[in-house]
Amino acid sequence: MRFYAFMQRVGWPRSYVGKTMAICFVGTHVPLIALVGWLIWSGHLGNDWGIVLVVLVATLIGTAGTLLGLAGMLMPILKARKALDSYTRDRVPPDLPTVYEDAAGQLMKSVQSTLMQLDRTIDTLESLSVTDPLTGLYNRRWIDDVGERTVAIARRQGRAFSMLVIDVDRFKSFNDNHGHALGDQVLILVADAIRESTRDGGQGVRQGGDEFCVLLSDCDREGAEAVAKRIRLATELGVEDFLRVEKVTLSIGVATLRASDQTLHDLRRRADEQLLHAKRTGRNRLSIG
Repeated sequence: MRFYAFMQRVGWPRSYVGKTMAICFVGTHVPLIALVGWLIWSGHLGNDWGIVLVVLVATLIGTAGTLLGLAGMLMPILKARKALDSYTRDRVPPDLPTVYEDAAGQLMKSVQSTLMQLDRTIDTLESLSVTDPLTGLYNRRWIDDVGERTVAIARRQGRAFSMLVIDVDRFKSFNDNHGHALGDQVLILVADAIRESTRDGGQGVRQGGDEFCVLLSDCDREGAEAVAKRIRLATELGVEDFLRVEKVTLSIGVATLRASDQTLHDLRRRADEQLLHAKRTGRNRLSIG
């Protein structure tokens, strides 16, 4: 490392490849320099220009070949560095060859495997950070991060977009009567109903407690109403078939994106108002606004 550290203090060339090329250039010209020096010292330079010319041409040809070969041998290091830079800057997955067994090949293989493992770990952590552990649906953090962008895209492209806000009716009483373990099973069944009913497009979110919401891209009022009805029916049948307890019902507020909606908050506020209306008018129903 001492020589490497010394070369870092050399002002020119500045790049690693440039310094390496300079070392090779000087090294390949040592025989020529030694020959010319000896001829000058011995006084034969004027008589041996032919020898000098032959050695000069051979040195130039050898230098060119050496530098070209060296550039090729340095390519694995440069590709590995570029892969690291691209992943660090833009999280671009690497595509390095992994079939070579020498030191440079092992370097590329190590960089490739390390970055791919890191990418999988990041994906897992990101998924865990936006996933509700009980139901497997997205959580509030996800909707805060992604929901706003989704609404903005729908507004910009003039596409239909709807939101459902779902609440399990009298869930606190259910928990008090049957215990939290059975209450958790109800929440899981609601999540399953949401997933089953949004297979054609839609993201389910558990907002917390017994409150859920569903984002429906490319879905107008009629489509959102149909999805809400499927979720209600699937939940009732799931509880009846698997838990065999008294009927569990849902209240659902439905809102469809309007031109006046500027943000996800505007859409959410109207969906919440419709949910409140559904609960005030008897629960076990959906209200559309």
